[in-house]
Amino acid sequence: MIWRSGLLALVVFIGSIGAVLAHALPGSVLLLRQQGSALQLTIQFPLDDLIVAAPELSALEAVAAGQPWPQELITALARYLERHLLVTEEDAPLDLTMTDARIQSTYHGHLGQFSLVVSQWHVTGSVDRSPRLVLTYDAVMHEVRNHRAAVLWGEQNGELRPISEFGYLGAADGVPLNPTAAGSE
Repeated sequence: MIWRSGLLALVVFIGSIGAVLAHALPGSVLLLRQQGSALQLTIQFPLDDLIVAAPELSALEAVAAGQPWPQELITALARYLERHLLVTEEDAPLDLTMTDARIQSTYHGHLGQFSLVVSQWHVTGSVDRSPRLVLTYDAVMHEVRNHRAAVLWGEQNGELRPISEFGYLGAADGVPLNPTAAGSE
């Protein structure tokens, strides 16, 4: 009789799990484009996930989509991302400069309305599309372990070519920025 009670409790528990699960927010999207001898990098991820990973940036929740940010928030976001973002060429770090940041409102059919943090970066150095360039990125995913990142290359004709998709465990290895070597971890 005790095992029946235990089995019934287990069935009720397992059956109730589906009722409390929710869709995860989308992961990070990193879009690279070559601009002359420099790379332009756009990074976007959900604001809610950023606040989990970096509670010190919770003041961003008060910034409306499309509105300018106070300089201290721009500096704080740049400082946070610089700790979790690196582009190297033959193991030498390239200079990264955040040139813009904004909140963008978006909608997803399963999730409803939510906010994205979108930042623009200028990558300088002798950059080209060779596998000597490697991107290392673990923003948000170092705390939100189901967060994933997709890396895309923007062609001159507007086509987006997937390079890689990875999660926290694949983040440490870095991603070769060779758009012809598309794949995932």
